[in-house]
Amino acid sequence: MRAVSALAILFILAATGLAVSDASAGETVRLHLIWTNDIHGHVGNEEARFMNPEFPPPLGGGASAAAYVQKVRAACEKDPDSDVLLLDAGDTWQGAPVGTLSAGRVMEAYFDAMQYDAVTVGNHEFDKGLDVPIRMSQAMRQKFVCANIYKEGTEEMVDWTEPYRVVEKAGLRIGIVGAVTPSTKSMAFAENVAGIDFGPIAPVLEKYRDILLEREHVDLVVALIHEGLPYNPDEGWEDLVRRVKEGVDLRLHARSAMEIAHVVHGIPIFVGGHTHRGYRKPWIDPVTQAMVFETFGNGSSVGHVIILIDRPTDQVVGYESPRRDGTLVTLFEDEWWPDEKMAAELEPYIHEARAGLDETVGRSAVELSRRGGPLSRMGILVTSAMLEATGADFAFSNTGGLRSDLPPGRITLGDLIRVLPFGNALATVEMDGAMIRKIFERKSGRRSSGIAFSGVKVVVDPDAPQGRRVLELTLLDGTPIVPGRRYLVATSDFLMEGNSGLDFLAEIPPDQVNYTGILTRDALAEYLRKHSPVAPHADDRWREKVGGTPADYLQTPAVQ
Repeated sequence: MRAVSALAILFILAATGLAVSDASAGETVRLHLIWTNDIHGHVGNEEARFMNPEFPPPLGGGASAAAYVQKVRAACEKDPDSDVLLLDAGDTWQGAPVGTLSAGRVMEAYFDAMQYDAVTVGNHEFDKGLDVPIRMSQAMRQKFVCANIYKEGTEEMVDWTEPYRVVEKAGLRIGIVGAVTPSTKSMAFAENVAGIDFGPIAPVLEKYRDILLEREHVDLVVALIHEGLPYNPDEGWEDLVRRVKEGVDLRLHARSAMEIAHVVHGIPIFVGGHTHRGYRKPWIDPVTQAMVFETFGNGSSVGHVIILIDRPTDQVVGYESPRRDGTLVTLFEDEWWPDEKMAAELEPYIHEARAGLDETVGRSAVELSRRGGPLSRMGILVTSAMLEATGADFAFSNTGGLRSDLPPGRITLGDLIRVLPFGNALATVEMDGAMIRKIFERKSGRRSSGIAFSGVKVVVDPDAPQGRRVLELTLLDGTPIVPGRRYLVATSDFLMEGNSGLDFLAEIPPDQVNYTGILTRDALAEYLRKHSPVAPHADDRWREKVGGTPADYLQTPAVQ
């Protein structure tokens, strides 16, 4: 058995809050890594309804983040062995009204005013096509740092990003390599990423790690990637081990930042994003000893960790958390009073975005929550609106497209943008009953991504193998949905592109799909105007029955 290295011991000490910090002055650099990920345009002040829907504490947004960063920078100026490295891991603008309606221009101003050292690209950068990320990269003080976006059919990088950046901090040369999840190709509309490809992340990290160390002579390499940590680290690790045993090449087929950090050696620090899974302590790989960081996103916090670097050897020897509860700093307005200069910088964008968004479109008698999976009130409301707008038999949406909860009471246009920020439009298609069943087969496993739907009832066994999970599937009046019979189905143009694990939908010929041009949020606004106050509630449209047998009318095997 390999002996435990001194570095491993130091990591263990750090992870338990006992990081080494008593080295003599001048020998240890204290690098204050401050990072954001998945801001999604949330730089204005907001209420933290995810913490307390009834009495939400105010968050200060980008101006509070500026106040925090300035405080840390001011402290570092007094210590020649300390400095700040400020990074963002992508998904910068699409989401909050100020980000969406300004098409990212507010984030250009924000990143420049904050003097970020590097920002990488996220998959949602492409939500309005290539023009937005290209414009942002050219308008900002520095380009996006992203090494794995290529001209289609080649391995030639696009010219609007740079693969890495070298910065100097406290006398150390630090190389930052950026990358975005390769799944961007399947997550974005085809026309939005036409002409470009996305390569696997691990190979480009290894390529530019070597260039940075051998040619640029950096002292430390940091990976800045729009790829995230698993929601459950233990399950993520078990999945990683299983995939390795099955012979999966994680270098080419990694599915998380955890898997990438496990196979890439020589990069001790990873800053990730994409999954919105905040970790209050870094996940540390037991093999490479790399530390991986991520926040919950949406501008609610910044990440902050003090990386301890031995100057004589340029080795990372541990870390310190600046707060008792770990590395994530929630931007409560009363704790981090917004910086006036930053607030003034952001105000024109916020004022313009909020103009007209206060119009009332309806009311709700209940909290519209995304909790409850297929029976969430928000999912039931949105898909009911889709059903009514199209006259379909069945309407469904991916729950990942529903981005906010709403409290009881008045609902405004701004609220609808927060709930449905991505500008997806409704599509209808005549679909065979076997394909409707296939949708539920894909979406009903224990680890499947979520589905919201209206118009049908389904009974599933989430523990059964795919192909035998759907036990019953009927219209609301009890009529079985059977193979060979066709039904009118409503969904989003996003899902018709084959996204969210429903790749088979992209195989439907385009001339069989009716792209209505009706935005989902416009359909929801019209539904609210007609039916307010709304009060969606959980019903029997989704039931689970472990160990059941598919009904006779479903005995035709579901296509995998």
